[in-house]
Amino acid sequence: MSLGRFLKFTLKQSPRKDFEIFRKLDDAKWGRLVGTDELGNRYYVNPEERYGRERWCLPAASPSKMDASQIPPRWHSWLHKTTDEVPKSSPEEDAKALCRPKWMVYPHYQNFTGTKKANVTYNTVRPKVQAWEPAAAPRV
Repeated sequence: MSLGRFLKFTLKQSPRKDFEIFRKLDDAKWGRLVGTDELGNRYYVNPEERYGRERWCLPAASPSKMDASQIPPRWHSWLHKTTDEVPKSSPEEDAKALCRPKWMVYPHYQNFTGTKKANVTYNTVRPKVQAWEPAAAPRV
């Protein structure tokens, strides 16, 4: 990041917001708020940025808990310019627009792999190897 870009960044917003953006994104960004999803992520646009950097997301999660699966599908398509239509604000309207089948999960939730909420299957097969238990003789 150039010094000029960083100075422009610090003059556009409050220091508190600057610190939050720089802490979460590790980059100097500013823009107009376009919307917020049901998980609390905020989406911005800045047409002055170069191509590919003008749409971005400020995650609601802390930097240690951020994950790409926390962005809902409609917002993901907007971020990656699959569509120019900004997603609707309410989850009900969003569900109608997507025409989701009943078996699909809604609202969108993040991937829980590696956490306590991860799906763990129950094993019904008897173990093929038995654990060794040493026979300890009492001391005299």
